[in-house]
Amino acid sequence: MSEASWKNAEFFKDAIVRDLSLECTDSFTITSFEVGKANEKTTGYMSNIYRVLIELKFDKGTAKPTSLSYIVKEKTDTAFGSGLVELMSVFPKESEVYEKLLPAFERLVQHEKETVRFGPKVFKITTNPDTVIVLEDLSRGLFRMREKSFNLPVTDVKRILEKLAKFHAASVLYVEKNGAFSNLFAEGVISERTIDALHHNESLYSAFVQSLRDRNMAAEYLQPLIKFDGQLLRECCKAQQVHHSELKVLNHGDLWPNNVMFGTDDLRFLDFQTASYGSPVVDLLFLFATSATELMCDSLEELLQYYHEHLIKTLQHMQYCKSIPTYTELLDQMRRRSVLLLPPLSEAVAITMTGLTEPSDMEMITSEQPEGVALRKLVYNNPAYVALIDRLLPRLYELRLLK
Repeated sequence: MSEASWKNAEFFKDAIVRDLSLECTDSFTITSFEVGKANEKTTGYMSNIYRVLIELKFDKGTAKPTSLSYIVKEKTDTAFGSGLVELMSVFPKESEVYEKLLPAFERLVQHEKETVRFGPKVFKITTNPDTVIVLEDLSRGLFRMREKSFNLPVTDVKRILEKLAKFHAASVLYVEKNGAFSNLFAEGVISERTIDALHHNESLYSAFVQSLRDRNMAAEYLQPLIKFDGQLLRECCKAQQVHHSELKVLNHGDLWPNNVMFGTDDLRFLDFQTASYGSPVVDLLFLFATSATELMCDSLEELLQYYHEHLIKTLQHMQYCKSIPTYTELLDQMRRRSVLLLPPLSEAVAITMTGLTEPSDMEMITSEQPEGVALRKLVYNNPAYVALIDRLLPRLYELRLLK
């Protein structure tokens, strides 16, 4: 198998020029070039992800950095979820977000007292012969992922909600000034076109419901969940439909701890490959399910209020004159779309709490082989997950989020 076209020093020269804002007189030589894994914690979903380390030597004296690193996302047919890449136009979508939308959103939100950044900068995108995106390595700026892939502390969740409110507000103003987003963002990861490709979600949800039956979960909590068994994805498609009177935003689409990098005073979002235009509660429900699962038991209304306050503040700062949903209306939207909690709650949360993160784990847990059945039973009977679900379902019922 031939080496990928981008895995050489020459490929990165124009990315370096863009990164360091070099002039034509700033000539340099690459003295060291190394390609490795981007993160020991997790591998890419729907793509391969690498970190490239580069050492430079400038021909003339300069204050520019000489030790550089970049993150490279590469289109592949081998990563878990790669079957969705073409179906969802993952790379065209993410390229447009990094190249066009994020810079525009950041300009809309920033003011004299604050410079806002939503994600990493992009330095190069190619589609032939290999499809790759070369991004800023945020670890150079001392940004880090949290060690925990679920149940973040309330301070972290509030930081994400504040940044998310600004991101959503910027997307609203962007449409006001520039017109609708491209059709790339008409659908998220769950849509009528992807149901067949996501059949494993239905299998995992069925295993989740069966585990509740086996544990004799109270009927008032179990019966609403049974109704979605075998129909979960179609019900999620219905829930994502938005009335013309509702506020619509660009949703990140996959906002969980592994897609957020924290700095001392700021944070950045990663992986916009499932971004879509719709109700803001699409992001909120996914974030609460994956990142604030424990907090939903005690602080859901407080967290939603916190997001709502920052959404209003940002929209008003940007002099948005149209109707903004009240807190009560936003909570009602969450209740009407609460089925969107169930895919991440029965998949991402259960799997990460068991410590499964590798693509091979995902292949196994979605398998109908005896090993796959046994692994699903292990996941849904994990004592920590059982304790969480037993505490959460009554609270969701009380909040009218379990229909």
